[in-house]
Amino acid sequence: MEEQVADKEAGLVTQAKGYLISLEGLPSARVNDIVINAHGQRALVTALAESGVEALLLDPGSPGSGERFVAHPEGIQLYLGEALFGRAMNVLGEPVDGREAFPPATEPLTLESDAPDMSARSLMIEQLTLGMTMVDLLLPIAKGQRQLVLGPNASGKDVFLESVTAAQRDTGVVCVYALIGRPAAYIENVMARLYRKDGNPNTITVVARSDDPAPFVSIAPAVALQVAESFSKKGKDVLLVLDDLAIHAKYFREIALLSGRVPGRESYPGDTFYAQAHLLERAGFFNKAHGGGSLTLLPVLETNIEEMTNLISTNLMSATDGHLFFSPVAHAEGYFPAIDPQQSVTRVGRQTQSTLAKQLSIRVFGLLADYEREKRYSQFGAQLSLEAQDVLARGEVATVLLRQEPATAVSQEEQVILLSLVFTPFFDKKSIDFVKRNHAALKAAVSKDPLLQPLVESARKGTSTLDQFLKKLNASLAPFTAVCRP
Repeated sequence: MEEQVADKEAGLVTQAKGYLISLEGLPSARVNDIVINAHGQRALVTALAESGVEALLLDPGSPGSGERFVAHPEGIQLYLGEALFGRAMNVLGEPVDGREAFPPATEPLTLESDAPDMSARSLMIEQLTLGMTMVDLLLPIAKGQRQLVLGPNASGKDVFLESVTAAQRDTGVVCVYALIGRPAAYIENVMARLYRKDGNPNTITVVARSDDPAPFVSIAPAVALQVAESFSKKGKDVLLVLDDLAIHAKYFREIALLSGRVPGRESYPGDTFYAQAHLLERAGFFNKAHGGGSLTLLPVLETNIEEMTNLISTNLMSATDGHLFFSPVAHAEGYFPAIDPQQSVTRVGRQTQSTLAKQLSIRVFGLLADYEREKRYSQFGAQLSLEAQDVLARGEVATVLLRQEPATAVSQEEQVILLSLVFTPFFDKKSIDFVKRNHAALKAAVSKDPLLQPLVESARKGTSTLDQFLKKLNASLAPFTAVCRP
């Protein structure tokens, strides 16, 4: 290594600020090149100046003044293949799960890549089913969509994301889960749940721990995107989770301030929006000329009520196709998923729904809005009309039917039929305990009772209107009554 460094165009260290080094020389260097010294320390070139370059150290150690760095002969190479399934890697492509080494790396690390243009994209018409009624029916996500997942700490986001990944077990969807700047204990817990026996074997974890060098955290989303894109270009449907972009932004700000860039709003550099939006726009549903796959992106943002309008929150909301807002109150009350439908938005997913699912979704949304309004009025002790009492009763039934256990999936036919029951006389004059007691039995009847199979087929096709479907459902209430306990 010393001979290779001595014989090549070199840069000499003129200043070192922790992991940030300034090098004089290297006139041929470009941004995102990898340079290396005689001790094997690698650094990532991040900025060019008239007399030299600025670089971020990727290996531990502190180079001294005058130390020589040259262009790395190969750069950083990654292995991108199916041997990554069920494994965890760091941003340098090295295994961090204590298991055997990956197969030989053949792909150079690419941190800067343009998003595919419009000629490579197709209309998002396929739904990414999560097995969760709250999302699949009320807030659907299309394959290729960018859906922000945000909410305060302890609001159930992590359990939701793990359940989303597990739900893709039998769908063929490749899941890439990037843990960005998270503590080691958090990472261990998440990975234990991701790779449990009933988890998704087609999951790859990209890890940048909070105690890793800041450059690791800053490039983690780009590395995870490269891994995800390698599968989508092969025609696979890919789900990428970036957890958490608020942490990524903080490390990005730290590096920017250390390098002397002028701070802007909330001390973030002016290119923070570009850095993250440039990554998010690489998601999409692609045509055959571009591989025929899809890349669905779930960026995660941990925030609180006071920070809902801060720089990073508003940046990411404007760069995505909608958001799911998680409520710590609902999570504390045992709701799963703890999503607040009134504060959540999907701008693309609705076009993937059938006519029946779309109309039912609109009806349920209206019922939930009316339910919340009447519930607030009832707290003042006001005398409620019969119509308001009916709204409260049906709304309470709907909230129970929208609940489920983590890591359990509900088919779309079951979702449609069970929520449609709310708009029939089936639950009239029934207590909420009756609904809770018989929820599982009703779901089982939909999937197993042969008398209900014509109804299931109608829900699967989804071509009838909601009113037509409710007429069929009203004529088929007997099998539901038969399985219920009083």
